[in-house]
Amino acid sequence: MNWEAVAAIADIIASIAVVISLIYLSIQIRRQTVETKLATGNELANQLIYVYESLSDNAELADLFYRGINDFHSLSPGQKIQLSTYFSRLLRVMEGMFYQLQHGRIDSAIWSGLDKAIQDLCRYPGMKMWWETRKHWFSDEFAAYLSMYISSQDKPGSYWEN
Repeated sequence: MNWEAVAAIADIIASIAVVISLIYLSIQIRRQTVETKLATGNELANQLIYVYESLSDNAELADLFYRGINDFHSLSPGQKIQLSTYFSRLLRVMEGMFYQLQHGRIDSAIWSGLDKAIQDLCRYPGMKMWWETRKHWFSDEFAAYLSMYISSQDKPGSYWEN
């Protein structure tokens, strides 16, 4: 065997090693992408749970929320501030999830249920009243997304009526 044949065999082995390395690297990147999606979804879900807990753990806020989503303008100035803060916190988390979805960092299955909750919330007249004067607080993309649901004439159904 001459040196040219040895060099050719070495080039073939090196090429195969490069291909194997690239396959291994692509598998690792895919795994890391999945892990990143799971971690991002988990972090945002925890933030959403925290926002929901403030409502479920506080009967006064829950009552204010219910009254406010039905008629925001009937609230006192202090109540409007309190409910506005709650809505802002809730929608900021949802906006973060929306942004992550747009960039492929959250699975669409996770978003699906949240999307339905957003649709329901946006159907309430008090939410529509609140949104009209505060939509400029959010990104243009998220505002357009929410405005699509805000303009819906469908009847809300998330919370029981008296």
